[in-house]
Amino acid sequence: MSEELSVERSPAVRKSPSRLKKVRYRLTKQGKIAATILLVLAVLIPTSLAVGLGSSLEQAKAELNQMQQRPPAADGGVWYGQEPAPGPAEEGTQGPERPAYQDLYPDLYARPHEWNSVDKKKVCYLTFDDGPSARTPEVLKILEEYGVKATFFVVGKNTEQSKQWLRDIAEAGHTIGVHSFTHDYREIYSSVEDYLDDFAKEYALIEEVTGIPPQIFRFPGGSINAYNGHIYQEIVAEMTRRGFVYFDWNRANGDAVRNSPSAAVLTRNALDKLGTSSRVILLMHDSRSHANTVASLPAVIEGYQNAGYTLEALTPEVRPIVYAYPNP
Repeated sequence: MSEELSVERSPAVRKSPSRLKKVRYRLTKQGKIAATILLVLAVLIPTSLAVGLGSSLEQAKAELNQMQQRPPAADGGVWYGQEPAPGPAEEGTQGPERPAYQDLYPDLYARPHEWNSVDKKKVCYLTFDDGPSARTPEVLKILEEYGVKATFFVVGKNTEQSKQWLRDIAEAGHTIGVHSFTHDYREIYSSVEDYLDDFAKEYALIEEVTGIPPQIFRFPGGSINAYNGHIYQEIVAEMTRRGFVYFDWNRANGDAVRNSPSAAVLTRNALDKLGTSSRVILLMHDSRSHANTVASLPAVIEGYQNAGYTLEALTPEVRPIVYAYPNP
């Protein structure tokens, strides 16, 4: 039923015909107003869109002209709608924040080298941490007798005797790597800056004494330990960015304790599971208290040689053995 019929049948309307005329007039007037509004909108909306589109096109043309006038990118490519990265002196740089420690020690970089280009089979790398000490000359003598090379990850000692031992290691053709200057876990693993401070001191000492800038290093306690869990990924990333190579180990003779085991036990530990790994990086120590390590060394060398291993020194090109990051 239409609205008009409903109105006509209303008693109130039948009693007053003029009221129906008023209703019809009001409806007609409202319809005209609505029609006028629709007409205005029909004119204004396309006009606004056209103006906005024109403005956008003009802006796009200006940006295109600007891009065409830019110089080529440094790598010979082109800039895709992004301004060239500002130089160090420029401000307002966009993108991820650059850690401030990257600007520390601007000369502390390893020499260029190939990565993971040496991956020999049946090879054992003898490594000695925490020297040099009075044990170091004894180790050097044994290594010379067997005609093998080794790697020494050294700690900071400024005495003239210690410096001479460093020179003896280098002159014998062995590799010297950074271990630590202070060997204070709490101090060096407090922050990336603290680690770099310690590393830079030992690096400078080695280079000054031997004339050879070290290219490899070993983290005190290994790359992942109880003191650096909050920061080891940042340190590893920064040292790798600077070109240095670090080495953990997959065998140990077990002398990293206060009371060293007997020479026989150390030998057995060093030769444990012999032949199960084609590449072995063996952890030992040549600090002053490790006389039993020296005593066990001939048997360790002979054990690996008899099993068909060559014994060599580490270089930055050797594919490292490193600890895997634990799952979060």
